Amino acid sequence: MELKSIPTGISSLDLIIEGGFPSGSFTLLLGEVGAGSTEFAYSSAIMLSLIKEGVISAPSNGDITIPESICYVSITRSEEDVLREVFESFTPEYYEAFKENMVFMDFSEEYFRRSPFLFTDGTYSFNSLKGLGKEKGIVESLVTFLNENAENSLVIIDSLTDLVRMYTDLMKWQDLILFLKGFQKASKNWNGLTYALLTTDIFEVSKQVEIADCADGVLVFEWGEIGTAQRQRTMYVKKFRGLLPRLEFGNIAKFETKITKNTGFEVSNVKMIMGRR
Repeated sequence: MELKSIPTGISSLDLIIEGGFPSGSFTLLLGEVGAGSTEFAYSSAIMLSLIKEGVISAPSNGDITIPESICYVSITRSEEDVLREVFESFTPEYYEAFKENMVFMDFSEEYFRRSPFLFTDGTYSFNSLKGLGKEKGIVESLVTFLNENAENSLVIIDSLTDLVRMYTDLMKWQDLILFLKGFQKASKNWNGLTYALLTTDIFEVSKQVEIADCADGVLVFEWGEIGTAQRQRTMYVKKFRGLLPRLEFGNIAKFETKITKNTGFEVSNVKMIMGRR
């Protein structure tokens, strides 16, 4: 069986995980607000774009493949909003690499159609409520878009929190979980790498666990206290099929992380549990 890995592009992490994540992985980025999950997705997309363009080198360890493009699926944010955030957060070179390699899909119009207070041309309008029943087609549109664009690509779902929140009222919970399990299966056919962002403490713990169970891998982003007035971002791998045994063998518990304009998201320190095998 031919097994390939897709690097995250974050060199400080790829070195630890021996090249990257298994291709075809549906990966949940589960994070506290501001703890770095969004910056991880941005940084990964940027660095993989630079590797594809030959600006930086790919990891030398492991049998790896590089995504051909970035499929960015936004549930509530416009393309302009996403690009502005990347422009403000990273260097011009990084911004251009992200912009040039991105295929964008925007579902914000369908999402906000549910709101009776949609602000349009200086007036509040209720006309958008006429299309409320069309929301059930978003899942079909999403699958169609990904089937046409996601093959051998990095896919970013921004955010799964919004998608789940919207569909909780439109379908039974077990149907939503069935959709996510089908999404995980479809990602194997795309043979790329999928990141789905989910904010912690929004849904009941049991529902959050069910969502996590649908993914191949779960990366958790948290804030930790390192003093009376200081906080430290941390990340750990909660689960990852085909990858977690390697991390456990190395006794790796958590990664301390930092985010800068020039380097993006990076692992700055590795906390290890000693004396365990």
